Amino acid sequence: MPDSSCDAIRRISCHALQLTTVRLLLSETKNAPAMRRKLKWILKSWVLPPAIMQLINRVRDFYTLNVHRSRQDRRLLRQNIALKDRHIGARCFILGAGLSIAKQDLRKLKGEFVISVSNTFVHQEFPFFRPRYHVTPSLLEGHSQYYTEDRFVDWLKEMERGTLDAEMFFHVGDRGMIERNGLFKNRKIHWTEYCSWDGDMSTSINLAKVPHIWSVSELAITIAIYLGFDQIYLLGIDHDWFIGPQVYFYDQVRQHALQPHLIDLGVDSEFQMRRHADIFKKYKYLYGIKKNIYNATANPNHYLDVFPKVSYDALFINPAGHG
Repeated sequence: MPDSSCDAIRRISCHALQLTTVRLLLSETKNAPAMRRKLKWILKSWVLPPAIMQLINRVRDFYTLNVHRSRQDRRLLRQNIALKDRHIGARCFILGAGLSIAKQDLRKLKGEFVISVSNTFVHQEFPFFRPRYHVTPSLLEGHSQYYTEDRFVDWLKEMERGTLDAEMFFHVGDRGMIERNGLFKNRKIHWTEYCSWDGDMSTSINLAKVPHIWSVSELAITIAIYLGFDQIYLLGIDHDWFIGPQVYFYDQVRQHALQPHLIDLGVDSEFQMRRHADIFKKYKYLYGIKKNIYNATANPNHYLDVFPKVSYDALFINPAGHG
């Protein structure tokens, strides 16, 4: 047999052995999310060629949407087309849970389109400015390694009361839990689905195929773009992980039903840097679509330099300007 053929066989055998080893390790670490993330990174970076990984991701996305999800799930996801460009000509504010919003007068948001996220409904001024939309990340499929369904349901019950009449955005994988527990029965709900993303900056915006997220802020910005807002202003999206892994404007002990301070997330600085590299790449993709996203946070020590910085207060002196 020619040497070149032998070399090819050896390479293929090596790849097969590596792949089998990683799969075995993954199967033995179901309760170790941090280890699973690292092993998946090894698989992606060192074992399989990029073209094969892209093919695997496409097959997985097709299976998720067309086999794993029900016909009703797909029907509900298709209904998002009614949201496309709903708010052309208007501006919106995306309200994150960062510590910096404690320094801003959120009463100025009354009469504005506001998209709030996650646990921000505990803010004392929330009933005054009444966000139009409220966004959560995937719960069962994204965080079930940390919380039980009962804990999610307790939090969602608080969210249902706290978000008043806001239209809700949930991941379609949480539909069963929400309907099973009779939650948000008299509220308008929009459903989202995630997909893999290879960094293609020309990816179209589709709420049934949202590039997989690390942070709910990515999802909220994606939704704002899909809704057609002319200007999108970010508040409380501080990205100041370097002062602590869970720094928010609210008291986690008294004001969060999930009690995230009790969970060992396995987060260290390396993880945060890798995570934020992915988040900021996604931000660049989202900003590049219309270049209409602005950083209006009050945090002087943030890393959110992807978007132009504007003065929050100045937006209400001259609403047509950007500070």
